[in-house]
Amino acid sequence: MNGIGGFLGNDSAFGRLMTKCGTVIAANVLFAVCCIPLITAGAALQGLYGTIFAMLDAGQEAINPFRVFWQHFRKDFLRTTLCWLAFLAILVLGAVDLQVCAAWTGPGPYFAAGVVAVLLAAVLLGLFFFPLGAVYPEKPAQRLRRSLVLAVGHPLHTLGVLAVNLGPIALFVSDEVGRPTYAFAGAFFAFGVMALLTAKLLRPHLPQTEL
Repeated sequence: MNGIGGFLGNDSAFGRLMTKCGTVIAANVLFAVCCIPLITAGAALQGLYGTIFAMLDAGQEAINPFRVFWQHFRKDFLRTTLCWLAFLAILVLGAVDLQVCAAWTGPGPYFAAGVVAVLLAAVLLGLFFFPLGAVYPEKPAQRLRRSLVLAVGHPLHTLGVLAVNLGPIALFVSDEVGRPTYAFAGAFFAFGVMALLTAKLLRPHLPQTEL
């Protein structure tokens, strides 16, 4: 009995693994709930990454994911939300421009290529910008500059971040049959796992978060 209790105890390797899994799931569920009003998704992203970074920095110690998520969700909420709305506006305007270019004969394809380049740059910077908000309490212009330097300065890690975040989205869009399964996974753990993998790629280049 003691052997089983030790294996299942919080201080055992299995117990610590389950604690980490529980933290990722809790952060994912909080993220999914806080994204229901789409305008708060930016702050929710910051809360998700703040929780994941705090979990990584805590090592073998357990953290309270609800407290940490809420702390990072509230931190600089207004400015983070405005940045998120600006990011969404770029994506929406880009999508509209692509529709216009598709119906435009002549130079339309050339303009479409430029729009696609702008959208890709916006997505790439967004994948760095919001996670960095959990670590650097700075003005958006400074964080945007830091995101650009980090993305350009570490191309292999940047490719990893793109694969981790865009791969599941591409799978969701392309596989119509499997979408309910992907949606279920996203609601409970998929975004948390994506954030964990992204945080591990970014962690060597960032300072520790405050717990």
